[in-house]
Amino acid sequence: MNVTPINSAKAPFDLATELLWKHRWDSRAEALRITIGTLVNDYGIAESTAEVASIQAFADLDSVNLDSSIDMNASTSHVVVLRTRNGCPVVFTARDLDRMIQQARDAGLAQVVDADTRRPIVLEH
Repeated sequence: MNVTPINSAKAPFDLATELLWKHRWDSRAEALRITIGTLVNDYGIAESTAEVASIQAFADLDSVNLDSSIDMNASTSHVVVLRTRNGCPVVFTARDLDRMIQQARDAGLAQVVDADTRRPIVLEH
């Protein structure tokens, strides 16, 4: 039988959530850059794991009071289905999202989090 010790290490997602909850940054890009960097440098978490954990934690906190949600059962690798508060499905194909990112770039709203890796990209409001 495996027993988890009481002082077990926190999961990357939990660490990212704590960091994002404690601090308020000027932009999404700054919040993610610092959170990813802290997970990598202070906790020794692999960059790809830190990136995903930080993105997911940011999305959870950003959407905490939102009635809409992404329908994971209806979404695939080529479509994201957003369910509005009344359950109405809103469809975003990969092409739609790619166009939205290009429009955001053109408007100066798409920001790169890490200048060296050129990823991830976030949309600033």
